Amino acid sequence: MSAIAKTAAALAGATGVAGGGVLVHKLTNKDSKTNTISKNIKSEYLLTYDQTEKWNHRVNLLKSAEEGTLSSNLLSRKKGKSDFSAEDLKQWCVESLKSEFLGAGDKKFQNVRLYCGINIGDRIDGTKVSSSTQDGNAGLKTKFSNLKGKQEGQLVKELLSIKDQANEENQWLGSKALKD
Repeated sequence: MSAIAKTAAALAGATGVAGGGVLVHKLTNKDSKTNTISKNIKSEYLLTYDQTEKWNHRVNLLKSAEEGTLSSNLLSRKKGKSDFSAEDLKQWCVESLKSEFLGAGDKKFQNVRLYCGINIGDRIDGTKVSSSTQDGNAGLKTKFSNLKGKQEGQLVKELLSIKDQANEENQWLGSKALKD
């Protein structure tokens, strides 16, 4: 065998050993290198364990969620218990955060963001308007009055479409439109 052939064989062997070493390293260290859901959501955007009211609200959202919007494992947990609780949801969140991140469009990732995360409504200070707010609520009337004083360029089209609703005591159409 010539010197060139021997050198080529030695290089091929060394490359094979190095490549095999990299493969073995990746396989043995898979857990530490996996791109998990938790690595794609900042912890400051997740509910903390003691935010009981928010967890209970998420459970209520989950109970009324359409099945097609839920990941298979969340749906099976929801169906598996007639009394699905905040503790059950917390456990699902902890497990799901350790799952592999498959992309922003993945149902599990979207479910984690929705049911385990903080939303804009959680960050609003002061009085919030929700669908459960009574139509004649004083705070709601005030917010609707403030809305009526705004100009077209100051409002998004959804708010612009309701600002001219009637808001008399017998119908409260403006207040209903604002909270819906």
